[in-house]
Amino acid sequence: MKTFLLTLLLFPLMLSAQITGEWHSSFVVMGQATLLDMTVADSAGKQSIKISDPNGVFSSINAKVVELTDSKLIFEVAKLGIRYDADYHEEGDSISGTMGQMDVRWSVSFHRDIQETPEVNRPQEPTEPFAFTQEEVMIPNGEILLGATITLPLQYKSDLPIVILASGSGPQNRDCFLLGHKPFFVIAEHFAKKGIATLRFDDRGVDKSGGDFKSATLTDFESDVRACIKYISKQKRFKKNFLGLAGHSEGGMHTLMAAKRNRKVDFVIQLSSVGTSGREVLVEQQYLIPIQNGNSEELSKWNQSVFDGMCTIVSKYKPDEARDSLTIFLGAMYDNAPTEYTENNGKLAFMVGSASFINNQWARDFIQFESSEYIKKLKIPVLCISGGEDIQVPAESNIAAFEANFSKKSRPHSKTEIVPGLNHLFQECKTCSITEYGELSETFSPLVLNLMSDWIKGIHAL
Repeated sequence: MKTFLLTLLLFPLMLSAQITGEWHSSFVVMGQATLLDMTVADSAGKQSIKISDPNGVFSSINAKVVELTDSKLIFEVAKLGIRYDADYHEEGDSISGTMGQMDVRWSVSFHRDIQETPEVNRPQEPTEPFAFTQEEVMIPNGEILLGATITLPLQYKSDLPIVILASGSGPQNRDCFLLGHKPFFVIAEHFAKKGIATLRFDDRGVDKSGGDFKSATLTDFESDVRACIKYISKQKRFKKNFLGLAGHSEGGMHTLMAAKRNRKVDFVIQLSSVGTSGREVLVEQQYLIPIQNGNSEELSKWNQSVFDGMCTIVSKYKPDEARDSLTIFLGAMYDNAPTEYTENNGKLAFMVGSASFINNQWARDFIQFESSEYIKKLKIPVLCISGGEDIQVPAESNIAAFEANFSKKSRPHSKTEIVPGLNHLFQECKTCSITEYGELSETFSPLVLNLMSDWIKGIHAL
């Protein structure tokens, strides 16, 4: 037996050449047309997997190999929060299995041949000939450049409003591409038709923007917005423009931070954004999202208590000091988790994934963010709009907080609005769960588009 074990150590088992190499997948998840490339390698018995998005949102991410044999493939990608469990077909032409993210599962098959993107119905996406002009620009921010697009009305005038758009959490391009939708492109077209210009930019580390998204903090994202403000302000053709910021979800936090520090900003729009605090929103959504997705009351409340406890720990301790406390806390929470959760999720993956999400500078900035610190100090008009069915940033509590904290100078021309029947992305929803976002053909409510453009034109005329 000892000799046999020694032989295995000296001559590690090699994977069949049939499973190594490049694989390609094309699938639709929650209505989002998705392409995914995977490279499987085996060098002297050391197995590795990398995945890439041919559309350019991310590239060459290392996956953690959980199991990889001639018949079974399991990997996890902590950065994306996904796990893939699959079987390898003996014919050597495909790998089929189930991919999961949070509580959502979908079928994914990889093939040797390059796949084409499935078609999805997005009737609001602008098509040529466009009723506007577009310019691609590169905006400097320290050592990095941000790729951006300036969209101008066909009848452009030097005194027209111009709005800088800031996207929410997660790496997104200038169109705010999410689940097959391009809401910022739709907004840019609508604004152009109403005589309003826009600037939308790729998040750092995405598409044509430099920098590293995964290591960025709220301060970094704020600086990207300020770089866009500076770029517009220094362009002679835009010196007379009425300049505004519009941020969606976390992007609203970035714009509030930037507006507080910049007198060149004339107005701000908050779309499904945080009016209370980052911590309050994070903890509240950790109950609402699973319960809306059909999970039990027990699991949803347990999930909320996990995040509440983690927020307390990282608020109390520095990163190195928090590590041990998080390990103890998360271990105990898993041991007391509902069977509904533990039967589908391993303890180590739960502990590592949860600690990685919360114990970093971005998360610390997020949970410590207090909207009142910024909104109270703005003396410019502010428009706050939320969807009545939003389960990520609940409308009533956050809109009420915005309303309560407008400054005396801002209040006369500021406005809040909760639009019934709309979700976090401002789509008219049915189940109003996160899993429905991509299934809906509507990208962005026309009612909200008009609310924004009418308000901007109204305050511009003052």
